[in-house]
Amino acid sequence: MSKRYSPQEKASIVMEFFSTRISTAELCRKYDIPPATFLDWKDKFLQGGKRALAGRGDATKNQTKEMGNLKQIIDEIKIANNILKKSLRRTKRRR
Repeated sequence: MSKRYSPQEKASIVMEFFSTRISTAELCRKYDIPPATFLDWKDKFLQGGKRALAGRGDATKNQTKEMGNLKQIIDEIKIANNILKKSLRRTKRRR
């Protein structure tokens, strides 16, 4: 199983490529990374720096959890809104 690299490690490897005269093949052998993976890291780094290399990891899990919580709150607000609308209609009928 291949090693999982953190965004900082990926950025460091990409910066090593740019700051030395090491070839892509040598760098990939050194870190046991498939060349396609390294080229993907390099492209992402050039487009967005370290943040682009973070991927979906924990941030996505947290965002998914937060989205679920927000959807639940929205559902509760919808229910409360419907109850208030019905109550308002009843109040208007009584007048």
